[in-house]
Amino acid sequence: MTSETIVKAISLILAPVVMITACAILQNGLIAHYSGISNHLRSVNQEILSLSEIDLSSSPSRAAHLHDLEHLLLPDLFHRNHIVHTVLEWVYTAVLVLIVDMFAIAIAIATGISWLSQVVLIIFLLGVGMLFWSIMLVSHELHTSHRSLQIEVHHACELCQPKRRNQRH
Repeated sequence: MTSETIVKAISLILAPVVMITACAILQNGLIAHYSGISNHLRSVNQEILSLSEIDLSSSPSRAAHLHDLEHLLLPDLFHRNHIVHTVLEWVYTAVLVLIVDMFAIAIAIATGISWLSQVVLIIFLLGVGMLFWSIMLVSHELHTSHRSLQIEVHHACELCQPKRRNQRH
């Protein structure tokens, strides 16, 4: 193998390396987001458990809040958690595909087989496509996270309204 061939191999391998770096940056943010959703899920579950232990017959607003937590927020958080988990799986798989692409590039250059260059391109595009799909799923999750926030804020505002009315009189 000549030095020109080695330099060419290294320069061709850099494209998947850059994509792997982009995946790693995305993974770091997603892991933090996944952890945040998981922590929120645990705190909502804890709130449900604490509300379940008290008598709610004298407090219809707390009973409604428990219902909202159990039937609206908790399922929504589970759904969001599942989406982010799926996205993380897709991103890790994209990294694996891009690593395979780096090996395919090296093999294509070392052997000089012409049809391998097409395989290399297909593998690379597969990895990029997986990353694209991951970003589409995260965009969907961001939309649903807004809905979760609306559920929580709406309930908090309803709890404040009686206090505000009483303060005006």
